[in-house]
Amino acid sequence: QDNYYGGAAVAAVAAASTAGAYQQDSNGDDMGAEKKKKEDDYNASYYDGNDGDVEMAMKNSGGGYDEAYCFEADTEIMAEIQQDNTVQVDESGGIQAFVAETIEIDGDDVGIIKSDAEIEAEEKRKYVKYFGAAVCCLVVVVVAVAVPLTLKFTKNVVNKTRYVSDPPTEPPSQMPSIMPSGQPTSTKFMEIVDFLMPLSGNALKVQGSPQYKAAMWMESGDMMPNSRGGTGLSIDDAGFTQRYIMALFYYAMDGDNWVQKQGWLSEKSECEWFGIDGFSAGCGSDGIGGCIKRSDFEGDYNKVCRLSMGRLNNLFGEFPKEMGQLEEMRYVEIQDDWLIGTIPTELGRGWRKLHTFLIGGNVMHGGIPSSFANNEFLGTVFIDRNNFNGTWPTVFDTLKNLEWLDAEGNDFTGTLTPGIGELKSLRIFNINNNSISGNLPDTFDESNLMEDFEVAYNKFSSTLPESLGKAKFLKDLRASGNQISGGIPVSYYNLKNLEELYLDNNRMVGGLPQTYEPFYDGLQELSVHTNMGMKGRFPVENFEKTLRVKVIELHNTEMTGQISENICGRLDPNLSYTRLKTITADCEK
Repeated sequence: QDNYYGGAAVAAVAAASTAGAYQQDSNGDDMGAEKKKKEDDYNASYYDGNDGDVEMAMKNSGGGYDEAYCFEADTEIMAEIQQDNTVQVDESGGIQAFVAETIEIDGDDVGIIKSDAEIEAEEKRKYVKYFGAAVCCLVVVVVAVAVPLTLKFTKNVVNKTRYVSDPPTEPPSQMPSIMPSGQPTSTKFMEIVDFLMPLSGNALKVQGSPQYKAAMWMESGDMMPNSRGGTGLSIDDAGFTQRYIMALFYYAMDGDNWVQKQGWLSEKSECEWFGIDGFSAGCGSDGIGGCIKRSDFEGDYNKVCRLSMGRLNNLFGEFPKEMGQLEEMRYVEIQDDWLIGTIPTELGRGWRKLHTFLIGGNVMHGGIPSSFANNEFLGTVFIDRNNFNGTWPTVFDTLKNLEWLDAEGNDFTGTLTPGIGELKSLRIFNINNNSISGNLPDTFDESNLMEDFEVAYNKFSSTLPESLGKAKFLKDLRASGNQISGGIPVSYYNLKNLEELYLDNNRMVGGLPQTYEPFYDGLQELSVHTNMGMKGRFPVENFEKTLRVKVIELHNTEMTGQISENICGRLDPNLSYTRLKTITADCEK
């Protein structure tokens, strides 16, 4: 069949057999198990299998055959051959040499005889194959377990309590993020990268970075009609950089997950995107959204001047430094979201016309860059409820038009400088819940407009500033939870607009004024508890003359006297405007 070499091969085997392939010992036993070999033109070895048939293997030593083969010569067939006188048997019973014209051999039992080394190599290949398959299965199992866990815990980076107003009521936009896929290699993309390199640097070449994504969108995702009858801006178009920066802001702040994102990355002008579109002081008008029109300058464009993303809009990320290029920016509001990182120095350099900066309720850290110093327009700054730290920023002393500063709930240390008291426009100053120490500024004069002065829960150790009594518009004074000593300055007695006075948990001494003073006219909330040095009679008569008082907290002091029935009766819950909400005194004695 296919695995034999014809009659010559069989003849060679027969000849080898006749030459005494099997011998008997003196006892007549076969010595076939010893595998005799005869060297001739053909080398042949053969042995008796378990079935009693003769199994032969041969190899041509002269180069005629490449491998050794084995086959079975059935003993019954050999007997028939002998009976037919086809072969002759010698005296010992062995088969003499003969030449057969053609003998067919069943190829089913023909196989290559392999050496021990070949068998060992084949076993090793099987082991490697099975081991590789096992490793692949293990990798698949690990990935299947790890990926869901990774997705579950990826964004649990920040955990903080929010103190915010109601969430926005407008439904979120269904606008998908337009993000080209694949690795861009177009000439236009490379031109964009080269053009923006001075602004964004190597971040443009980092696949997946906000800069990279924004550049890709400018290259092939922007569908805004252009003056050439196509879509998208080229680097030669006015406003190209501004549109790139706003797209960058979207990607840097995880825009796909915003609650409200109407218009963002659409074919509309960026001046009409949510948060930009609208009106702020000195910014925005009909037909151009939240931008300032500059059409009278050749090659100029409408420039973004506001960014009001509201509260609880789920922004997450760092301010891109490129935002500092928006030099017409006037109003920025991103509150109670997930801003992280620090305030880039570039914002202070570029936003010289900024008048309102509201970023309270985020998780930013660091300080306030000195680049904001001497900004002549900056009037309202909310950086409250963040993680800002370091020494108190002296940059605030240079903001001559600062009206409202809220830095409550941070980690500022150091001391306040006298410059705070010299800010003539400052009306609201709130640094509650920090770690600022030293003396309170005592540099106020009659021209100051201070209405709300809050320094509670810090580490101040001075007396109350005498000059603050000149703040004729002062309504709210909160200095609880410090180490303030001394008494209430007499100059405060003339603060006729004072409504809330919180001096509890300090080391104060003295008492309340016994005579009726303007100080009592508008007073609604008085808390002086936990000042063991405060003593003297409580002037109950001065509180009976006003129905406006809501809070009286006197516990843990050495003050004496009796609270009248008239005052205690105002704890009645049926009362409304005249109800006394809190009184920490024993009204039964």
